[in-house]
Amino acid sequence: MNSTLACFLVALCGILRSTDLYFRNPVIASLPVIVLISWEHLINLALISPVFWIKRRQFSLLVVRDLFYFLMVGFGASALGILCFTEAFRYINPALAVLMQKLQPVMTITLGVVLLREKVNRNFAAWAALAIICSYFVSFGLTDPFTGEWKKSAIGAGFAVAAAFFWGSGTIWGKILLKKYDQSFVLAGRFLLGSVFTVALAFAVHGGLKADQVIGGNLFKSIFYMAVISGILATSFFYAGLKWVKASLASVLELFFPVSSVLIMWLSFGRPITVLQIFAALIMFYAVFNINQQLEPDNEPD
Repeated sequence: MNSTLACFLVALCGILRSTDLYFRNPVIASLPVIVLISWEHLINLALISPVFWIKRRQFSLLVVRDLFYFLMVGFGASALGILCFTEAFRYINPALAVLMQKLQPVMTITLGVVLLREKVNRNFAAWAALAIICSYFVSFGLTDPFTGEWKKSAIGAGFAVAAAFFWGSGTIWGKILLKKYDQSFVLAGRFLLGSVFTVALAFAVHGGLKADQVIGGNLFKSIFYMAVISGILATSFFYAGLKWVKASLASVLELFFPVSSVLIMWLSFGRPITVLQIFAALIMFYAVFNINQQLEPDNEPD
């Protein structure tokens, strides 16, 4: 795959993910978070389950170590990542939760160096740091995001940081699995294990999936959008690009998520961005461009 197209797909994942801002807040006002996450995973699993038959030969490749990686992707990156991120919405402004995700590149880069032995030079570190710093100003300008009730802010920030860790580590586990397994098989395994974990938790905590409330009300359409468009479609784009992009670069391309989120909040919810935020976004894009310039011509995986 062309490196430019691969980078575009990873960035597009972040943009699609941000569109669920239109739906997630209203739904969690009516439904427990773990129940919402369970429905998202079940919808995704139902759509992608034929992959298990189509790619059934891949089961013969499974070893114990790979099962650990699949568990980290399914329970961690898929279930716990989105669970913590959504739970953060209950305590802090969603924009702040998005901001805290910018710790994700730091975690991904560190894990990429340790686990994948990816090499990053000083220029990469400088441009990556600049992109991450700019993402802060894109999200908040010069305002203080930590004003208000400190206890709620601390709890919400804790959930957001946890989500950043699970998603950041998921980039690494996914990268490892994609060296051996087909993209669709990894994605199907992600949603299968995520479904098992979230449904079990929903029954343990809330006694079920509240199907009458979800299907009988007006919630299913919103959940379906979050599951299919900002969920499975966005994740499919991410894995398609990730196979041909270094994990460290992918972590920076994911900064499109907060930029798109800020634009949605501005255009749809009447929260305009300042000249400083626009300027910071331009610098961030320039930093990402320079990181892309440092890539080798051949980006095929090992």
